[in-house]
Amino acid sequence: MRWKRRPAWGGRPLGADEWAVLQAEIVAGDLIAVDDAVEEITGFMDPFREDLDGSPVVGVTDGQLAVVKEQVIDARGRRALALSLYAAGVAGSSPDAFARLNSAASALVDYLNAEGIVVDSISWTESGPIKRPF
Repeated sequence: MRWKRRPAWGGRPLGADEWAVLQAEIVAGDLIAVDDAVEEITGFMDPFREDLDGSPVVGVTDGQLAVVKEQVIDARGRRALALSLYAAGVAGSSPDAFARLNSAASALVDYLNAEGIVVDSISWTESGPIKRPF
């Protein structure tokens, strides 16, 4: 269930004014427990509301990593928790955006396992960079 950055992700270096994007779709019998787990590991972050591509986005951020979540219905008609992780950090900096995404994804999976939260599946999707709104 771990996500690892592929070497060719993005096809070009991430700019200082961009976020790398990783999305997760989590299917579990107890989505409330999964949602609570996300709240627990992001509880130190500050809330934000910004417009991305003309749509309002609400989530939490520490300034270098932002997390947005919502409940969705997956392609099979199951309820799921969709997470969008946005990270800043140009290649060569430490940590870069991809290291931040890897750390966040690993922390989520580790926390779910440690708490004994049963997850049916996590689908990870890498997306192209977006302009950083803040």
